[in-house]
Amino acid sequence: MSWDDDADERRRKLRRWFGEFLPEEMLRNIEAMLDQMLSGFGDGTMFDPSVMEDLMGDPSSTNPFVFGVKMQMGPDGKPIIQRFGNVPADESEIPSGPALEPLVDVIEEADEIVVVAELPGVERDEIKVRIKGQALTIHVDNPSRPYHKEIRLPSKVQKDAARSAIRNGILEVRLKKA
Repeated sequence: MSWDDDADERRRKLRRWFGEFLPEEMLRNIEAMLDQMLSGFGDGTMFDPSVMEDLMGDPSSTNPFVFGVKMQMGPDGKPIIQRFGNVPADESEIPSGPALEPLVDVIEEADEIVVVAELPGVERDEIKVRIKGQALTIHVDNPSRPYHKEIRLPSKVQKDAARSAIRNGILEVRLKKA
């Protein structure tokens, strides 16, 4: 079966999977890029990067979009699905400023909450971590990598017992539960 033969089925699957998270116009742009990229494989031509600029706009004026879903089984046996990345549920909230949103994972253990954030190219003294109530804020003062992320914690923590370490661009913050 060729790429063109099952194009409608691919589009249905793409829309079913991403439809509730991405705006319709963005889905059409993704489909057009895939069609253009894959159409060149059969005749030996290469992908033309200018097509991506035409479809997505000027890449230097936007931050990269990161979106994913973390799925795990909860203690009650029901699945827990959590979104991550910097693409908000509402398209009007897509960040347009210079701040980048790091990829973050929140791991709840028996007596601790561990927050792991990817901050490549950042030095320890550029990172500010703030805890207020059940919110943790990570902010990086670096002109070339201005990261910022606010994280809602699953429970209250002991602010004075917080520990953090950064190694190879990975920040780990360990928080004792209150």
